[in-house]
Amino acid sequence: MTNTCCWYETRIPESLMKSLLDDLDKVDENIFIKSEVNPQNSKIKDSVRKSQHCWIPSNHWIGGFLWHYIRMANKDNFLYDISDIENDMIQYTHYDKGDFYNWHTDMDICDINEPDQLVRKLSFTLQLTNEDEYTGGNLEFADFDDSSYRFLVPKSRGTVIVFDSRTPHRVTPIESGIRKSLVGWVVGKRWR
Repeated sequence: MTNTCCWYETRIPESLMKSLLDDLDKVDENIFIKSEVNPQNSKIKDSVRKSQHCWIPSNHWIGGFLWHYIRMANKDNFLYDISDIENDMIQYTHYDKGDFYNWHTDMDICDINEPDQLVRKLSFTLQLTNEDEYTGGNLEFADFDDSSYRFLVPKSRGTVIVFDSRTPHRVTPIESGIRKSLVGWVVGKRWR
């Protein structure tokens, strides 16, 4: 049976992680936007998600690194018909104290409107912050069939998490520090 989520503790060398964070920190602070789920409905946005993000192109060197783990997870676990990272972009996200993302899925059958539409099949996260630099901010998953069964993934820096985009998940509120991550979605042809 396929697991809904798998992860790899990549053990990216500190020098490479520092280089990546230096690259990402060169992103202009002015391009970070509040991660609002639905800006038209002020009652929803802060109750669902509170964080900041910007976008980096998937052709940045980290995109190739992530693609290796995505393909490995797909080959070993999911066997989905996938093509590429959605919109060729990866989200660089900051969660500060009090930020969170409540329970959600990244794709649902009701999100598909067009017969030839590419759909999100796999989601991925790369943990960028050392786990001792923040408290809270746990990435938590719920089982498809039994939402009372929940599990946390490792918070260690360099961990790549790949999961079925239909899997319910959340980021618990940050209690202290800052949690940084790269997030993206892998698309493919509509489910058959």
